[in-house]
Amino acid sequence: MERMEPAAAPSGEVEGNGVDGPLICPWCDGEDVEKISEYGPHLMVYSFMCRECNSPFEVIKR
Repeated sequence: MERMEPAAAPSGEVEGNGVDGPLICPWCDGEDVEKISEYGPHLMVYSFMCRECNSPFEVIKR
């Protein structure tokens, strides 16, 4: 069986991120972020990775 990868969202524009405008990294203020998981360690957060500073961060679902 072939493994299927999720479709990548455009940088900074993540559907359902609960934030008005582009999503910004809280560590370096970079806008080049990637959604790495629909669920973080808790069901109430999305997991993201900043492509500029390679730092993971979470956003609370709204």
